[in-house]
Amino acid sequence: MQLTAWMYDIAREQSPRTDLLDDMLARSANAGYNAVGLYLEHRFQYASAPWAAAPGSLAPSVIQSLGAKYTSRSLRVIPFLNTLGHMEGFIHSEGGQWLAEDAGIGLLSLQSCPSRPECVDFARGLIRDVLAAFEDEWVHLGGDEAQQLGKCPRCAERAAGGGASRIYGEYYGLLCREVLARGRRPCLWADMLLEHTDALKFIPRETVLFDWQYFNRPAESTARLRDAGFDVVCCPSIQTYNSAWCFLDASQRNIDEHAEDAHRLGALGVMVTTWEFAFYTQYRTTLPLIYAAGRRLARGDDWTAAIIAEGGADFAAAAQILGVAIPSASAFLRVGSWRQLRDRLVMRRNPFYLWQDWREEACGPVGDRVLALADEAASLLPGAHPLQFAIELHRVAVEWVRGVQTAHEHYVRHEYAACERLLVSAAKALNWLRPGLLAARDEGGSAADPFRLDHALRVVRRTIERVRAVATREGGAGASRWRPAFETLCHDGFMENDWAAWRSHYYK
Repeated sequence: MQLTAWMYDIAREQSPRTDLLDDMLARSANAGYNAVGLYLEHRFQYASAPWAAAPGSLAPSVIQSLGAKYTSRSLRVIPFLNTLGHMEGFIHSEGGQWLAEDAGIGLLSLQSCPSRPECVDFARGLIRDVLAAFEDEWVHLGGDEAQQLGKCPRCAERAAGGGASRIYGEYYGLLCREVLARGRRPCLWADMLLEHTDALKFIPRETVLFDWQYFNRPAESTARLRDAGFDVVCCPSIQTYNSAWCFLDASQRNIDEHAEDAHRLGALGVMVTTWEFAFYTQYRTTLPLIYAAGRRLARGDDWTAAIIAEGGADFAAAAQILGVAIPSASAFLRVGSWRQLRDRLVMRRNPFYLWQDWREEACGPVGDRVLALADEAASLLPGAHPLQFAIELHRVAVEWVRGVQTAHEHYVRHEYAACERLLVSAAKALNWLRPGLLAARDEGGSAADPFRLDHALRVVRRTIERVRAVATREGGAGASRWRPAFETLCHDGFMENDWAAWRSHYYK
C-alpha cells in the first residue's frame, strides 16, 4: 500500500502545542506511518478568515516548520479541510453567520451554501490559505455529511431542477479543478458520493476518495468507487468517539478489515481516523493505540505486541480492561450504546441525566463489577499515567450515580438535610475529574472540558437550592404536602410553581 496514515482531529477543541505535535509526528513515523492528516475545519489561522481563529488555533508557521522537518523523514503532513458540511465552527463565530445554508434554523445550520457565489469564494479562500502553508501533494476538501443540501431557497430551486446530486457534484467539481490547476491533487470523503452517485460524473478522476466505513467492511463501497475510476483510501476508526473510552476489539477488527480489503481491491492505502477528543475523551489516553495501529498496518505486528511496544505491558492490560471487559460488563456501556456514559454525564450539560438512565445498573452488581475492574486497571499503572483519567471517569460515574440515588431515597422520606449532604458528597466525586481535565487542557486538549465540569457542579448546587425550597415549603407538614418528583426537581426544564412540570418531561 502506498499510504499508511492516521488523522488527527484538531477541529474538535484541540490546541496542539508545537513540541507535542512534533513528538506526535516523530512517534508516528517510528510506528510505521508514512502520513499524518491534520483535520482542521475552523481550528487553523486562515488569512482569509481571521475572525474564525479562536485561541489555540494552529498557526501556518508551525505547519511550515514541521512540514519541512518531516518531509526529510518521509512522513507526509496532509491538510484536511471541510468546505461544505461541518462548517459550524465558522458559522458559530461572529462574522460567519452568513455562511449558513439553512437560514430557517440559523446557528443550528451545520453547512454552508454551495449555490451562493460568496460562499464558494469563501471555500476558495480557505483552500488558498492551506496551500500556502502545506507542501503536500494532496489537499483534502472534506465534503462528508452534507445533509442540508437543498435547504435554502436558491439550493431548493436547483435541487428541483437537477437534484441534490448535481448541486454537490458541481460544487466539488469546481473546487477539485481549482486544486488541480494549482498543481495539487484534491481529495474528498466518499460518503456523499456513495449516496449521490450521479455526482461522481462531475468530479475529476484525479480526485482521491476516502471511503470511511466504521461498522462495516469497505469491500462493496470501495469496489464501487474503484469501478468508477477513482483512487481510494480505506478509512477505519479508533472507536473512542462512540464510547466511554474506546471499544478496543471493534477498533482492531475495523482496522484489520479495511487493510485486507484495501490490499485486495488495489486501494492506495489505509488511513485510521480519530474523532471528537472532547467531552472527557482525550488523545493523551489513546495515542499508544493509534501508534500501535501504525505498527499493525506497516509491519503486520500482532495487536497485543504492537500495543505493548507503544504503551507498555501494563498499558496493554489496562486497555483490555477499559476497552473490552468494562463494556462487556454493562448493557449501558456495551459496544453500540453510543457513548451513553459521557453523553448523559457531560454532553447534555446535566449530570443527573446519568443517574436517571443508569441507576438500575450502576447501583447494583454491574456497578460493583465496573468499580472492581476500574480498580484493577488503576493498580497496573502509575498514578500520573494519562490512562488513569479514563479509569477515574468510570469510577466517578458509578460513585456519582450511587450518591444521587441515596440522596433521592432521603428526599422520598422527607429527609432533606441528609439529601443535601449526599448531593454535596456526590459533587465532590465529580470534582475528582478536575486534575485530569486540566492536564489534558495543558497538553493541547479540550479547554472547554474544565468549564463543563464547572457547569455540572452549578447544576448540583441548583438542585440543592431546589431541595431547600421544598423543605421550606413543607414546613414540617410531611407527606401531606405536594412536592415535585426528584427527577423533575433536577431536570433542566423544572420551573417553580409549574405543578404539571410541562417542560421537564421532554427528553434530556
